[in-house]
Amino acid sequence: MRLVGILIFVTDEEIKAQVFISSGQRSDLGEVAIAQDIEDELQNLGYETYVAITEQSALGVRENIFRQLERSEYFVFIDFKREPLADEEVCRGSLFSHQELAIASYLKKNLLVFQEKGIKKRDGLIGHLHINSIEFTDRKELPKQVATEVINPDRKWNPRWKDTLVLESANRGKDATIVEIGKNATYFHITVKNLNQNRLARNCYAYLERVVRVPQGTEISVPPIELTWAGYKFPNVVIVASYPRPFDAFYILRDEKPIRIMFQTFSTSTNFVPEPLGQGDYYLTYLVVSENFPPARQIFRLHVPDRLDDIWIKPISDVRNDRFDV
Repeated sequence: MRLVGILIFVTDEEIKAQVFISSGQRSDLGEVAIAQDIEDELQNLGYETYVAITEQSALGVRENIFRQLERSEYFVFIDFKREPLADEEVCRGSLFSHQELAIASYLKKNLLVFQEKGIKKRDGLIGHLHINSIEFTDRKELPKQVATEVINPDRKWNPRWKDTLVLESANRGKDATIVEIGKNATYFHITVKNLNQNRLARNCYAYLERVVRVPQGTEISVPPIELTWAGYKFPNVVIVASYPRPFDAFYILRDEKPIRIMFQTFSTSTNFVPEPLGQGDYYLTYLVVSENFPPARQIFRLHVPDRLDDIWIKPISDVRNDRFDV
């Protein structure tokens, strides 16, 4: 069966930092409604949000809580009062939320911690982590208080970044000579951008994952082999924060006719090099993996005519009314 679907390209301008909101979930005390109001405030500031709910199964914790914590850039912790502590004039906080705080701290998330007045100071994990919590007294005003702290310039929170790599524009590079074979070539590059403001993307590898001929929808098999990075002789690179790094999408031997799209890899055998592509139109799926970032994948449309100067490769968002047969 062949399914036809419309491909959607998400640009880095559309990517938003996610805030994980951890709070008590007692609806009888209005805590669920407060968490939702905090979510609304943060969304109005341009953030994506995830409100943690109490999971009753280990599977739910792994698939929801852990996964959302991992993909969030920021963590807001709301510690509501619970029952009074014996022989003391203070109360304990929410135990489940403290567990989420422990995981967020381990993952080195940006933390913003609020504690209701009356909770025992520096009790439990907060004391061990040496976190300066912000006290609140009026639950109705808490969502506004959270928003005020989020926009505080001293905190340097920003909704316009993410722990994400994105494959951006493709472009034609300068002509070069392939020393090993002594032939002139023209390279086309794809730029990978690290949208994190502070963290290096370590051990990044680039792959050509899939090739589909247009309009037939015929898939061309490609081996999973590492592509080369532009001007670099090793298969893995570091991509610094807020900085783009290009890899070699393909190259063309300038003196060869007819035109063939070639792929430069780190394979020591021609059995693991993708077959050259001739004239026509293709969808090329490129993948970049990293040691400490989620995989980044993007589909490009490649047009190969009979003249080198007329070749183009674009993200599918730049090609109107594009459809992808799979």
